[in-house]
Amino acid sequence: MQIENNTLYYIHDPMCSWCYAFEQALPELQKQLPQSLNFKVILGGLAADTTEPMSTETQAMIQQAWQRIEQTVPNVHFNFNFWTENTPLRSTYPACRALLAAEQQSPELSSILRQNIQQAYYQEAKNPSLDKILIECAKDSGLEIEKFNITLNSTEIKIKLAEHIQFARTLGVNSYPSLRLVLKEEVHNIAINYADATSTLTQINSLLQRHQNTSIESPCIRQCCLNNDDICLGCFRALDDITQWAYYSNPEKQHALDCAAQRKTLYNKNLI
Repeated sequence: MQIENNTLYYIHDPMCSWCYAFEQALPELQKQLPQSLNFKVILGGLAADTTEPMSTETQAMIQQAWQRIEQTVPNVHFNFNFWTENTPLRSTYPACRALLAAEQQSPELSSILRQNIQQAYYQEAKNPSLDKILIECAKDSGLEIEKFNITLNSTEIKIKLAEHIQFARTLGVNSYPSLRLVLKEEVHNIAINYADATSTLTQINSLLQRHQNTSIESPCIRQCCLNNDDICLGCFRALDDITQWAYYSNPEKQHALDCAAQRKTLYNKNLI
C-alpha cells in the first residue's frame, strides 16, 4: 500500500467504541467532502487474535469508555448487558478480517457489514470476536456466505490486514478513529468532532485551499532525455505535460506528477 496524494484516510476498527461514536458524523463528512479528494478506509487492528478471556481490568476500562461516550456524544448509547451475557475477548482482528472479506465482494457491502457488526456488538450484546457472530452479520448484510466463509480466515485476508495495520503506522496513527489528509506528500492529522462534521470539514477545506493557493513547481531536474514514448527519463513527465506545464492548473500539475511518480516506479522495477 502506498500513500496517495489528495486522499483522506479514515483509520478505524469495527470494535472500537469511539469509532462507533463517530458513525453518526461520518456519513455527512463523506457526503460533503470536496470532489477533488479521495476517501479511503484503513483498518487499524486494535487487538490481535486471542482465545483468552478479557481481564477484569480491561473490561472495566472499556466500560468506562462506553460511559464517557454516552456522557459526551449525543444520541450514542450502549447495551451493557454485553458484559454479563458473554465471555469478552480482547480480539478485534476477526471483525477486521470480516470487513476485508466483504470488501472483496463489494465495498458497499463492507460498509453495511461494519454497521451490522457494530449493531450486534453495541446494541444486541453479541460478541463479534467470534466467527459465528460475524457470519450472522454477513448474512444480514447480503453477502455470499459460502464465499465469505472461505475468505474470512484465509491467508490472503490475513496478509491484507497486516498490510492495513502497517499502513496505519506509516500514516503515524496510534489511536482510533483517526483521519489523515495527504496533500503534496504531506500527511495532516485531522481533528475529529464526534457530534458534527462541520468543524472537521472546515479544517479539511482550509488545508486544501492553502495548498491550492501554492503554485506547484516544475519537477525538472535538468536531465532531460525522452524515450521512444516521449517520456522524460529525468522527471518522468510526458512531453505534453512538459510543454503545457506553465498553463496547467494546480490539480492538472498534481495529476501529471502522480502519473510521473507511477512511471518512475515502473521504470525502477524494470531495472532490478
